Amino acid sequence: MEKQKTMKKLLLLLVMVLAFNLSNAQLITYDEISTATKRPSGTFTEYVTSIKDTIRIGEIVKFGNPSNANNSFVYVYDHMPLTSPTLAGIRAQGWESEVLKIKVHGSKRKGVSAFITGKTETGMTRYVFDYEKALSVDEVVTDTLTREQAISKLKESNDLLDLGLLSQENYDKIKEELTPIIMNN
Repeated sequence: MEKQKTMKKLLLLLVMVLAFNLSNAQLITYDEISTATKRPSGTFTEYVTSIKDTIRIGEIVKFGNPSNANNSFVYVYDHMPLTSPTLAGIRAQGWESEVLKIKVHGSKRKGVSAFITGKTETGMTRYVFDYEKALSVDEVVTDTLTREQAISKLKESNDLLDLGLLSQENYDKIKEELTPIIMNN
């Protein structure tokens, strides 16, 4: 009987802790950040990007190619505790980094951005990057098309249709898929 009471108390405590953690978890969106009059604060577990991808803690973000001429990244930093961050090098290319933290940094004057902290290959340091800026120069890659990529793909499909290399039916399917992206819906 006493053992059952103890188990019930432990179960109740566990439920309360989980409920507290879930209630403190927050979703932040690119739209909220870009229109904020002051920097949003809190513990963020999800970030909805400008192209409507959702990034969650524990998920994987893949790095693309360095955008600097000397084979270093511009918006992806390699950060070791107690040191200043340095630009990530070529070894980060193609790396699939597990998202550990999502934070919002910046000021109204300089702009506010969502920064992601992810695992490195060695585990001794962390990658820290401004997701939107890294995405804009393909330092971070995603399967979701940007508006510009969708327009380009639709134009290419139209050219293939005009050349007789694509059927009207297939073109209509592609157009139907790409229209919401192009129209920002």
